[in-house]
Amino acid sequence: MTTRKLESAEWQTYFDQVAKHLPSMRVGVSVLGDDIGVQLETENSPLLGMSYDPKEGVFEVATANISHRVAKPKEIYVREQAGTLSSVEIIAQDDTKQIVELRPLPALPAS
Repeated sequence: MTTRKLESAEWQTYFDQVAKHLPSMRVGVSVLGDDIGVQLETENSPLLGMSYDPKEGVFEVATANISHRVAKPKEIYVREQAGTLSSVEIIAQDDTKQIVELRPLPALPAS
């Protein structure tokens, strides 16, 4: 498992590429901060998309249940396992951490 910091110049390209090749997945989104503790926004929701818009400076994760947006992130870290994205950590302007955990959908039973 490899964790690396993405440079801000890579954000849009990286997430555009991920969106094209990411298999169907479920996602959990949590927000961590000194003054709020850990706040779970969604857990085990079908992932619809993930992107960074440089014009608006917004990182967004869209699920079947929520659309989670982070305006003007300070830093973004990605963790990849066997060449597939497994989590994203976004550091917001207020230093809260937004953790996006991705899990593959369970395999269907053999018929």
